[in-house]
Amino acid sequence: MRTVGISNRTRYWQQYVFSQPPEGYRYQRMLDIPWHTLKVKQQFLAHTKLFFPGRHADLYHTYNSVVANPAPWVIEVESKLPRYDPWDERNALYRWGLRRLASSDCKALIFTSRNTLEMNRQRLIDRGIDPSKMHVIYRAVEQYSPIRPAGAPFTVLFAGNAFYRKGGVELLKAFLRLGRSDARLEIVSTLEVDWGVKPDAETIAWAERTIADDPRISLQRGLPHRALIERMRHADVFVTTTFADPFNNTVLEAMATGCPIISSRTSSIPEIVQEGRNGYLVDVDRSSDEIAETIAEHLQRFFVDQALRSGFSAASLEVVRERFDIAVRNAQLKALYDKALA
Repeated sequence: MRTVGISNRTRYWQQYVFSQPPEGYRYQRMLDIPWHTLKVKQQFLAHTKLFFPGRHADLYHTYNSVVANPAPWVIEVESKLPRYDPWDERNALYRWGLRRLASSDCKALIFTSRNTLEMNRQRLIDRGIDPSKMHVIYRAVEQYSPIRPAGAPFTVLFAGNAFYRKGGVELLKAFLRLGRSDARLEIVSTLEVDWGVKPDAETIAWAERTIADDPRISLQRGLPHRALIERMRHADVFVTTTFADPFNNTVLEAMATGCPIISSRTSSIPEIVQEGRNGYLVDVDRSSDEIAETIAEHLQRFFVDQALRSGFSAASLEVVRERFDIAVRNAQLKALYDKALA
């Protein structure tokens, strides 16, 4: 049994995948400075790992983090490498990170999507990193059967703290256009304004007023993950037309409960949602009202057609089993780990 050392598993998907290692391997938490718990914002410290001696690992597997130890390691990433923003290649530590990625210690660069691979590929090759070390291995997600009782109100679900970046305003407009008294919109969000989309004060006030005044709309500002999964199992459609996301894991989790999806044709999402099979993808390089109109059309389609909803629901689970199942991921990781330690 070989040991793969990991740095942390703070996210739900990490807890899931790192509790189920490939055959012949075990995952063990290694000791390093836990900068994330110390609220350190400096990206070099947050995304560089120096593991302390005392615990043996045959191989390290980090998420977004370059390993400083002279030992074999692989890095899994969803965005740019090295993740040392706002620095660029003129910075000495940034150049050090590139050299570590090109080194013989770094056995593989695992990208969570083909979109992320293409974002990095040529730049890294130009910096001397062997393209044969670059692989796409998707995340895995736990699967649940849907629970949608006959006669229940048609329920639209939105989940994501970055409400404005993930298309919350456009969904509110679309839901109002749907105009169905027997439809429900459930929002699980802190209504946070973060990077990517900066709404003006008038838009924020309108969104908060609309949510508060419409009895068909409910808001949960904080919900345990297990409770969110239960909401997904009961929802008729999951909507998040995000404007920017490296990898929207919430979409994947909704699919794993059998939710049909309405999302956006951006970033890695077209690799997760299959247009016309388990969801619809919306172009978001348009005005807010145009996006809302398209979402409303898709909602109307789902509202009136139970067979369509059922077909897309079954297809969401099929897509997850084909591409995002733990057995699929582990088979790929086992081959990669075996090669790294050969």
